[in-house]
Amino acid sequence: MKSNSKENIVALEATIRMITGKPENGVKHIPVDMGTGYIKGYVINPKLRLIVRQYELKENMLLDRGIAKEEKKFVMIAFHNIYQPLSSRASLPSVQVATTGFNYELLPANKKINSIVITVYADYLKELLKPKVENTLLQMITSCKQPFLFEELISPRIQDVASEVVNANPAEELQDLYYKIKAEELIYLLFAELLKREDTTLQTLNAADIKKIYAVKDKILSKIDTPPVFTELVEISGMSESKLKRLFKQVFGNSIFNYYQIFRMKEAAYLIKEEKLSVSEVGYHLGFSNLSHFARVFEMHIGVKPKKYSLNN
Repeated sequence: MKSNSKENIVALEATIRMITGKPENGVKHIPVDMGTGYIKGYVINPKLRLIVRQYELKENMLLDRGIAKEEKKFVMIAFHNIYQPLSSRASLPSVQVATTGFNYELLPANKKINSIVITVYADYLKELLKPKVENTLLQMITSCKQPFLFEELISPRIQDVASEVVNANPAEELQDLYYKIKAEELIYLLFAELLKREDTTLQTLNAADIKKIYAVKDKILSKIDTPPVFTELVEISGMSESKLKRLFKQVFGNSIFNYYQIFRMKEAAYLIKEEKLSVSEVGYHLGFSNLSHFARVFEMHIGVKPKKYSLNN
């Protein structure tokens, strides 16, 4: 990390908190000595806020995205890389829903940040979702009785709505209504994806566990042409095999190997569409010695055979 000094953390937090911490809406441009871009905030009501972030920093920084301690009953929903074309695995569209205590984020230098962050009061969210007693996932998220974090790769429909939010210019008199509708639509679309998860067994998390799980994720994606070696991941995590498997699936909604395979095929689609590589070049590049097997796996995850995908693009 080039810089993670306390001064830089505080400086950037102050920039963002000028929007999230006050009742008025507005735009805050990133100071020129820190980078370029802006952060635009909408305080829709005391229990629902939406922030649009588009900026690029000059150096790496670490940001605590949490809101004030007196507002610990808020849930943070952060949509990343959601209003841009298909890109490589480094910036695939994803969304995190978490208690505010887990919202530490590395802000990398020389990378365009495009995101929408919604903070919603837990009881407001509970009224929207009306979770049933037997739904442990929704109960955990809306009760805020214990820390949680879930991450999903997001759907094209979420990307479409996010793009509408970023490009919208509603009449001033209707601005609060417009952003309320869009924030709640994004919340609905996120939870529609989360409810597809089959395993609802949930374990209490802590910040140390989250950091270890994300270290494992980074290792998995660091060499996408080689399947992860589970013993290495266990060593990185410092957890038992069973705990690592359980927590990884809880956070990301997939087993470690399935998660790796999803990103591997997203990378294949990127290389075919954006880099214009041939199907055989992509297959061998991503570690497949059998192109028929590559074609089957690609179709399973992308929906069409790689040859057809190449022709369509």
